[in-house]
Amino acid sequence: MILVGDVGGTKTRLALYEEQEESLVRCDTETFASRDFEGVSDIVNTFLSARKSTVQNACFGVPGPVQNGEAKMTNLPWTLKEDAIAEATDLKKVKLVNDLVATTAAVPYLSEDELHILYEGRAKADEDAPRAVLAPGTGLGEAFLYSHAGKYYVHASEGGHVDFAPTTDIEVELLQYLRSKFDRVSFERVLCGPGLVNIYSFLRDKGHISVPQKLEERLQNEDPAAVISSTGQTGEFDITAKALDIFVSVLGAQAGNLVLTLLTRGGVYLGGGIPPKIIKKLSEGSVVTSYLNKGRLTPVVENTSFYMIRDDYVALLGAAHIAKEL
Repeated sequence: MILVGDVGGTKTRLALYEEQEESLVRCDTETFASRDFEGVSDIVNTFLSARKSTVQNACFGVPGPVQNGEAKMTNLPWTLKEDAIAEATDLKKVKLVNDLVATTAAVPYLSEDELHILYEGRAKADEDAPRAVLAPGTGLGEAFLYSHAGKYYVHASEGGHVDFAPTTDIEVELLQYLRSKFDRVSFERVLCGPGLVNIYSFLRDKGHISVPQKLEERLQNEDPAAVISSTGQTGEFDITAKALDIFVSVLGAQAGNLVLTLLTRGGVYLGGGIPPKIIKKLSEGSVVTSYLNKGRLTPVVENTSFYMIRDDYVALLGAAHIAKEL
């Protein structure tokens, strides 16, 4: 048995995976409210004490960077250390990785049912070529996967924080607006939940589209990003529909940028919490139009497939494959 976890500021999911033939199968999963515990070790001990499974190796995906086996939670007063967790839980080996590293590690093992094809590249995917994961959620994550001598390796990245590059006139206006609010504007200021709210605020403050009173009331009483994304898909409000249009255009452009940056002939994959919630919008095709719009280098991107990850447990699967190799 392998123990894995997806640790977050709000909730932590733990799961047991079992190796069956050549696959890892998830056989037990439980979700915990993170703030109810003093640390990951307490959650692990609670989880394992209710089960009779014998576990030696564990891997936990955590938000933020991991350095020398240590990570500090951004939304909780927790400092996680591999050796301390192992000692407190009687686990033999513990590995901490960035949560997007865990997601990316799962990519080679995802089935067709766990992927939604946004664009099927003209060339057959090269399984040994680099692949990229672009994951908008609470923030914007990027990571890359490559293979060597039959083994897969994940390369972490802070690419979500590179400078935002507008590609349309209204995106140029958006950049100017965001520069008035932030010292520097990265892609994460646009491509995440708060980023979607930034786009909406730009359209509102610059008077591009009027804001109905009903929408303002919902934004004050509900999660603003969720309201904008859901009503943007249904077209209930012109301003949220436009905000989502801009979001998707920027998302596709950055996905295409990853193809050119690393020649990711193995494909580009959308992860994170937002894409599954806007799958209807992503399936309309504008994200692909933006993805392919690379001028003289368009043929390079045209050869590269573009996917959205459907599996909600993808970070756990990736963590299991990392733990397997410990």
